[in-house]
Amino acid sequence: MNKTLLAGLVVTAFMLLASLFGHYFAPHDLNESAQVSYSGGTLTVPPLPPSASYPLGTDKYGYDMLAKLLAGSRYTIFVAFAVALARMAIGGLIGLMAGYFGKAKPRAGRLPLWNVLNGIPVFVIVWMIMIGITMNPGASAPAMSLILAVVLTAVGIPSVAGTMKEKTAIVREKQFVLSARSIGAGSWRILRKHVFPHMKESFLILFVQEIVLILGLFGQLAILNIFVGGTKMLFDPVEYLSRTNEWSGLVGQARDNLFTNQWILFVPLAAYVVFILGFHLISIGLEKHYRKTFAKASQL
Repeated sequence: MNKTLLAGLVVTAFMLLASLFGHYFAPHDLNESAQVSYSGGTLTVPPLPPSASYPLGTDKYGYDMLAKLLAGSRYTIFVAFAVALARMAIGGLIGLMAGYFGKAKPRAGRLPLWNVLNGIPVFVIVWMIMIGITMNPGASAPAMSLILAVVLTAVGIPSVAGTMKEKTAIVREKQFVLSARSIGAGSWRILRKHVFPHMKESFLILFVQEIVLILGLFGQLAILNIFVGGTKMLFDPVEYLSRTNEWSGLVGQARDNLFTNQWILFVPLAAYVVFILGFHLISIGLEKHYRKTFAKASQL
């Protein structure tokens, strides 16, 4: 049994189900705020620590952390999925074409375009594009999520294309591809019937790895106050809040709670890290599974 793959699937499945159906079981609504109360000589003021009434506590405005996590999970999870899928669809196709029809090796002294672009930190590029439009935007949260998704897709295509180009260039020299070409099979048929089926495992593993990279990129952008769905900027004092309550945004806006009211920081951080860990385990598990599958000796 591939325990690593199973553990990753269990974690991610739980997160997906919680994001889709968790709000039906949440004890408090997202817009319900705990009020200041006085009872038995005790003054209760938000933020409230984890308790029976608030299992994960509240933020400093009295909003339930569990409700915020469940509401923001859909942006964190599905935007990451969408970006990874778009990167694989576009970058994978470009890499497949370039690897099969391109030259085996670039000319001496010249580097492929994607190698040059990969030398620039992605989060810096995204920050320069998004910083002027993400603060108190007029567009809705879904629209801002779409804009960020398009930007993240565009900057990630060269990396995916470069990886798939190298893998395709290796596969096209395999004996079964050369045999198909020798008997007159066309290039498109070879790509569709021989090259792509042989690389579908690589596509799947790379897709999962892209999700991990994108989630990590969310965290890097959150440090710079770029949140999925846009950033709400308050003044006097200056404060940055996530409009969607997505997990990296909740972590980024709660950095000041490291020494006081730590649950406001560590609750979303735990969910964020566990979700990344789940996909990381899936990636490792898939690699183990395919390594074991292809290492089996053929039997007569």
